[in-house]
Amino acid sequence: MAHIQFTDTLVREYLVSRGFAIALKSFDSDAKASKDHGFRVDKIMEILMYSVQNLELQQLRTMWSHLDKHIFRHLEAHQIIAARDLGIALMRRYVVQAASSTETAGNRNRDKVHEFFEKMAPEIHNRPEWRDWFALPFLKAPEDHPTFSVFFSRQWQDTLAVSLHNFLAIVFQCMPRPTLAQYQEDSALMLQLQRENMDLRSRLEALTGAGAAPPPELLPAQPIMDDFNVVAQ
Repeated sequence: MAHIQFTDTLVREYLVSRGFAIALKSFDSDAKASKDHGFRVDKIMEILMYSVQNLELQQLRTMWSHLDKHIFRHLEAHQIIAARDLGIALMRRYVVQAASSTETAGNRNRDKVHEFFEKMAPEIHNRPEWRDWFALPFLKAPEDHPTFSVFFSRQWQDTLAVSLHNFLAIVFQCMPRPTLAQYQEDSALMLQLQRENMDLRSRLEALTGAGAAPPPELLPAQPIMDDFNVVAQ
């Protein structure tokens, strides 16, 4: 997000101007290691999809856990539910990726499927949305099973990617901004108001200045005539 990058630049310039070399080094190190990557949706999506496609379960769990702990838990109720559903779908996408690759990678990816359920069991074994999925590792062709076939389709996988991207974009856009991040917008607003004020002042001076057309001359007042007096004469 642009305002995050702008704020980071302000902080970095301030530390440089004050000569805080140690603080600057720590700031750059923390910024580089940050898991939110400046709330850049494209970068976060890249990491999530890379983790799925390369069967990096720990990396996938770490990234999603970070988002859940620091962002999703502070959302409104309906957004928390949406984040939970997307998290379930993303983990299912991982399982599907591992199961889909067993033909080319053999036992290695088959082991990845078993590894997923072994490591995730404490979190998912009592959750009804995962009950049927514990049978998947033992199916010879899960992509043909009526329960799982839809998850192996390109349409479902593409829809998940688009939905996740849009959700993150909306969430990041609605996040409350720190006061420092408002500096740029507040400055732009003040400049706009100043320009509008100067424009209105110029127009007012043009209307009331020497170049304005003189007011129309008034006809001299006529004496009041009494119609009854005229008739009487």
